[in-house]
Amino acid sequence: MEKLTDPVVVDVMNQTRWDQTTGRNYVRASQTDRYHIAINCYEPGVNDEMHCHPGSDHTFFVVEGECTMKFLKGGEAKLKQHQGVHVPAGYFYQLNNTAEGRLVLYQVSTESNPRPKITKVLYGIDTSLKEHILDPVEGR
Repeated sequence: MEKLTDPVVVDVMNQTRWDQTTGRNYVRASQTDRYHIAINCYEPGVNDEMHCHPGSDHTFFVVEGECTMKFLKGGEAKLKQHQGVHVPAGYFYQLNNTAEGRLVLYQVSTESNPRPKITKVLYGIDTSLKEHILDPVEGR
């Protein structure tokens, strides 16, 4: 990682990508030894796995679209454009694009020091609870 010595402009709409066949795209826009900024892009109806990040807080802000977050401990949060959420380190969550259009999330995540061996834990795969993988959020 290079040391950040000058301001870095992050242009979310010009840095988004839509080329992954999974319908999920991740662009790391900036990074230091303390945090990183990323852009998460989801096609309609696409979700990621239930997961957590040991040692790293994550904050998401909806730039475009609508995001339904499902939490392992129960409940969900529906985020609309210009709303955000802070997810503490080690907390299991799942991101879901529940809108008809594309979802663009601006993400800021802390970098832990020392860095854990596993930075992303997939529930049911990296845990011993494989029989209980949560289903994605149903549509609107």
